[in-house]
Amino acid sequence: MTDQTAQPGSTDNQPSSGRVSRRSLFRAAGVGAAVVGGGTLLEACSSGIKGASSSASSSSSAAASAATGSSSAGGGTGKSIKIGWIHPLTGSLAGFGYPDSWVLSQIKATSQFKNGIKIGGSTYEVNVVSYDTQSSVTRAGSLAKQAIQQDNVDLLLASSTPETVNAVVTEAEALGTPLICSNIPWEAWYLNLGGNPQKPTLKPKNTVMYFLGAEHLALAFKPMWDRIGAKYGNNHKVAAAFPNDPDGNAFRAVFPAVLGSMGYTLDMSTAYADGLTNYTSMISKFKSDGDDFFTNVPLPPDFATMWTQALQQGFKPKLATVAKVLLFPTDAYAMGSKVYNIATDAWWVPQLPWHSSLDGQTCSEFGTAFTAAGLGQPNANISNYTLFEIAYAALSSVNNPHDKAELAAALFKVKLPEAVAGPIDYTSTNTKTNPAPGVAITPPVGIQWQKGTKYPLEAKVVDNTLQPNAKITGDLLPTFS
Repeated sequence: MTDQTAQPGSTDNQPSSGRVSRRSLFRAAGVGAAVVGGGTLLEACSSGIKGASSSASSSSSAAASAATGSSSAGGGTGKSIKIGWIHPLTGSLAGFGYPDSWVLSQIKATSQFKNGIKIGGSTYEVNVVSYDTQSSVTRAGSLAKQAIQQDNVDLLLASSTPETVNAVVTEAEALGTPLICSNIPWEAWYLNLGGNPQKPTLKPKNTVMYFLGAEHLALAFKPMWDRIGAKYGNNHKVAAAFPNDPDGNAFRAVFPAVLGSMGYTLDMSTAYADGLTNYTSMISKFKSDGDDFFTNVPLPPDFATMWTQALQQGFKPKLATVAKVLLFPTDAYAMGSKVYNIATDAWWVPQLPWHSSLDGQTCSEFGTAFTAAGLGQPNANISNYTLFEIAYAALSSVNNPHDKAELAAALFKVKLPEAVAGPIDYTSTNTKTNPAPGVAITPPVGIQWQKGTKYPLEAKVVDNTLQPNAKITGDLLPTFS
């Protein structure tokens, strides 16, 4: 399996905040792409500087084409398949992409990808090209166009937040390319397609996804508020800081509807702009209103600023339950003791009983291997492995992997009784597990960042209301008592 990282010719809209260290950057970007079935290892590292990256990119693409036997027209020709994976490896969302290179190394080791995929009596080598969005929305869309129109991929994968995924979805739907998505709330994904989550009749032409929804986060946080409230008092008031972006808009619509009938009132902030640096007015309101709990869904750099100001101003909720931030160890470590006993969600933990549909590895074995590779405590985006499980299931069911219409149709027929992210079944009509066409729900658990022994902060599974298969590993503690 050969490795290649693709870059577009521009770095416009690269975020200037929340950058990772050089050490973290190279660790995250270690593996770029892979050709299986006898190819040699190719590693291409591009600076991403405008004018300097284009030659590196073109030479890398040429090398990949030579290794796979692909041509510049009609996708991979002969006995090869090209898959493009668009994801944030650097920039403010790099925490989401931190385990992706390791995930790809695990995929490379499976017999299905190492030896090639058997389709219609022939064996096809698989070339996986990694595209780093640098956490830029504009770049994500540009990369999708490049992958489809220039690099001639047969199948796209996209992962990690609406800022990445939705731009890729838009291009894949417009340009007729099959796409598998993960790590985006399904409502934000569906709204971008033009669908109505309340009346989900729209079926995408080319795109499927697996993850959770905003409602699942509300339902995951509520039991934790109940438990802390039972011990320390509960006025059922929740301070809610939701930005004016796809995630924030989805949460603003869903959280009050879900939680209102359960007795909780959301004290919502104005729809603030991403990148805001002064949160004094909303914090003052939350404090004066005496809200017992706090929730939000900001970009990671924004949360660091917001929470620091909240502590400075003495806003001390009994339990803080956050979404989109503190999901991964690297992000939590960056804030140190400031995030002791803040809770969030996790859509994947090693304590789940699932197995890989490719090689039978358990979630526990994946977690152990991740740590043994020197990457620290397990990261929820190990679940991105299932992008490839779905890809294999669809590719191995078609007659021609270069027929994009046939491959897109095959995505909607994928049924995996077990996968690393959990069971995936796009044929189901169960609205709890499949609330809209092309959606498969992987329910979250509640985790809490607590002062650790092996690591400075450790993620403890403290609630399994929505995912009772997960083992509890710690007691839920108040953020402030």
